Amino acid sequence: GAWAVKDFAPKCPLYVQILKPENKFHIKFADHVVCEEEFKYAMLALNCICPATSTLITLLVHTSRGQEGQQSPEQWQKMYGRCSGNEVYHINLEDSTFFAEYEGKSFTYASFHAHKKFGVCLIGVRREDNKNILLNPGPRYIMSATDICFYINITKEENSAFKKQEQHRKNNESKSYYHGPSRLPLHSVIASMGTVAIDLQDTGCRSSSGPTLTLPSEGSKNGRRSSIAPVLEVADSSSLQACDLLSDQSEDETTPSDDDISTGLEYAKGYPPYSPYIGSSPTFCHLLHEKVPFCCLRLDKGCQHNYYEDAKAYGFKNKLIIVAAETAGNGLYNFIVPLRAYYRPKKELNPIVLLLDNP
Repeated sequence: GAWAVKDFAPKCPLYVQILKPENKFHIKFADHVVCEEEFKYAMLALNCICPATSTLITLLVHTSRGQEGQQSPEQWQKMYGRCSGNEVYHINLEDSTFFAEYEGKSFTYASFHAHKKFGVCLIGVRREDNKNILLNPGPRYIMSATDICFYINITKEENSAFKKQEQHRKNNESKSYYHGPSRLPLHSVIASMGTVAIDLQDTGCRSSSGPTLTLPSEGSKNGRRSSIAPVLEVADSSSLQACDLLSDQSEDETTPSDDDISTGLEYAKGYPPYSPYIGSSPTFCHLLHEKVPFCCLRLDKGCQHNYYEDAKAYGFKNKLIIVAAETAGNGLYNFIVPLRAYYRPKKELNPIVLLLDNP
């Protein structure tokens, strides 16, 4: 069916949803492919790293006015329903009331101050000459007038009261700005999670004089958010430029950690030697120097290499991640890779246990 559509209207953007990742190879001609199994396992992996990620994504992709649960006596239901109204919108920076003043500023600076000032969460940008969206490009990225800004908010900027208010401010030549945090979605769990966790995937590259982002403390007695330390532009960015985000920044790379010594594991960073299916993207992650024999992978049965017969005997220092599945399908690759990504410190890697119905 997808082939027929492509042949009939080759210039029409083609979006295809499939179930199994190994079938991606057969529809390479499609402009956008969403694989259910890939997405499911990747979301489960992110949930292990950051709980409720799947809930965040689910709420963002569903259209809601945020009115759900407002009649409920439970406070958490009111909060959940109101935050469900957040969605992702986009706008050109030069046409935006939210972001226009941040032209020439870093992405981190723009994201922090836009959230503090308007309660919106800037999550990504796209260059005019590039079709790829950059999610959280960090302090090195300098905002341009032609950039398309992607942000999370209750409503898109064009429908907000800020447009009328900004026009009124210009007409009166007033320098005052709107300060009404109690009427803004500042308590939005979704917006706060996206903005204050700006360095979620940070690899340890920081400068003592570089931009900082302080997490907001719990709300004060009057229900308003406590003050947040501002993100400042850095005059001398030489320290940032010298830092290679792909370089080895982990503090435990040169000498084995206690976990390595206790388990006998030695890690290296590289690409998995085998791809589970054609079309899977190679991902830079933590690998063992030597392949573990298959008999050693049995957690409930000893072998000639070790005599452990349960998880307790291994003495794992990090909590286990347990996956229950009928079979270890190809999609499981997309669950393991994010949990072994190169930017995660070795001491934070969790053992993954597979509970399978079939071998």
